[in-house]
Amino acid sequence: MKTISKILGPLFICACASAHAEPVMSLITVNTNDAAGYAAWAKGSAKTIATANGAMAMGLCSPTSGAQKMGDHYLWSFFDSQEAAWSVDPMNAVVRAEVAKLDVKREVRMWDNWRIVRAAEVSGKAHYYNLHVKTDNPSGYIAALDKVHAEMKKRDLDVTMQVYMGDTGETAGLLMVSFGSSDRAEVGRMLDTRTEDWFTDIISGLEGKREMVHGFSLVCETFYAAQM
Repeated sequence: MKTISKILGPLFICACASAHAEPVMSLITVNTNDAAGYAAWAKGSAKTIATANGAMAMGLCSPTSGAQKMGDHYLWSFFDSQEAAWSVDPMNAVVRAEVAKLDVKREVRMWDNWRIVRAAEVSGKAHYYNLHVKTDNPSGYIAALDKVHAEMKKRDLDVTMQVYMGDTGETAGLLMVSFGSSDRAEVGRMLDTRTEDWFTDIISGLEGKREMVHGFSLVCETFYAAQM
């Protein structure tokens, strides 16, 4: 039986082919001084590349604060399963032809896969606060996040929540939490809640060790989303 799950990420949207399939985000970290030129290329080539690769969505995120390296941008693709992601030849003929059109000096710094643990509805363009967290109790931490997000909804906070778990490279085993909204002020309002009693009560009850590894803000745009 097929089910459809909407995914936003830092990002976005995904159609999950099977109840047992594990959706995946492929995330390419690109560094360039020509952000506008790279974004224009990505927007123009996203549909062609995503269709050739069998991706359900594709887009670009750019840090607005907390970048690991100035000039970093994140080209992301969503797949509805690990099988779909692993079936892709990342440099097939279609991709090579589209990359050949890119007349922008750039460096591919990282290329990683993230398991999509929590998803949210798609948005064309939105603002996000992302946090990398290392914990020895990932299931407990995610359960606490679910409670936090539920309380935010009760307080009429219009923010989405996505959670990813790194599968490759230095991100393996790392959680990435992403809160977002089309209204950047709403993201700030969400961050203000961290000083409120209900928030600290939920987090203080979490068992196990956790470490905030890296936090950053982004603006993200979806350039292609498959029609379901």
